[in-house]
Amino acid sequence: MRDPVTSHAGDAADEPANKAGKPPPMRRAPLLKQGDRVALISPGSHQGKSPPELLARAAGLLEAWGLVVEPRPEGEPRHLFFAGPGRLRAETFQRYYLDPGLKALFVTRGGYGTTRMLPLLDRRGIAAAPPKHVVGFSDATALLAYLNTLGIIAIHGPNLAPPEGLTDPARAGNEAALRDLLFGERTKPRFGLSPLGENWNGAVMTGRLIGGNLSVWATTIGTPWETDSRGAILFLEDVDERPYRIDRMLTHLRTAGKLEGLHALVFGRLHHCDSDPPGLLDEVLRDLFADTRFPVFTGMPAGHGGPNRAFPLGAEATISADAQSGFPVLTID
Repeated sequence: MRDPVTSHAGDAADEPANKAGKPPPMRRAPLLKQGDRVALISPGSHQGKSPPELLARAAGLLEAWGLVVEPRPEGEPRHLFFAGPGRLRAETFQRYYLDPGLKALFVTRGGYGTTRMLPLLDRRGIAAAPPKHVVGFSDATALLAYLNTLGIIAIHGPNLAPPEGLTDPARAGNEAALRDLLFGERTKPRFGLSPLGENWNGAVMTGRLIGGNLSVWATTIGTPWETDSRGAILFLEDVDERPYRIDRMLTHLRTAGKLEGLHALVFGRLHHCDSDPPGLLDEVLRDLFADTRFPVFTGMPAGHGGPNRAFPLGAEATISADAQSGFPVLTID
């Protein structure tokens, strides 16, 4: 089955944020409550050889939170390595997002494929709809960036049916933090950071928190969902990328102008991205950012391979010194 990809040339809503000028005002979906209807979505890869009970477990988790998973996932369409042809994935996401009865959409897994469906979405229709929570990370970074450029705050948080979903030791903590965020049981996400090098003097920095997976976010450059990074705090994480590849992607961001005007750069987990001997990745990062005007931080507990604490992507954030320790802390509105 062929997967035609269409564009919307001439549609002002499709212009990249950098070309359109000032980013739109950000809108946030209301907190979830018991009895709300939600759905699982697979915008990229299919489940492959993952245990079939992962989707059922994901639905069961949401139901244990008092949510109603409707429609419940039954089977999974497949096309190549995707969870169905791009048009089907786009139509499903569009239908779910525009359904006023659905209050949140939870990505099942990462992999690859979300970017293939994005040109098929109706940007005007999504922008005009009331905002709802869309939760995911990794390959879903492209979808989160897409929503951010439409003025919609998305949730960078754990996918609910990843291949390692039954064995990940950090799973319970990640899911609990996500629940607390969605139901409003914690006021503002707050994460301790570590400065990289000497380019932070304790100053308070604020900006819109953008970014996600480095490999995916870099591919948004030049697309209608390219994020305006001026005045922002950029968060990046990745997995299974060797230090030279990290260097290549960050150099691309720099030469493409995506680091100009940043207020700060924050790294989450760069899982399995170091080299042998260990320590090369840290040297690469220090070398890359030794002369930057903005401070660089590491240690945010988000990304692959461990703690992946949920936070609102597109929201205003502040980096300041902790009153007691003096170490930097990221607080997100």
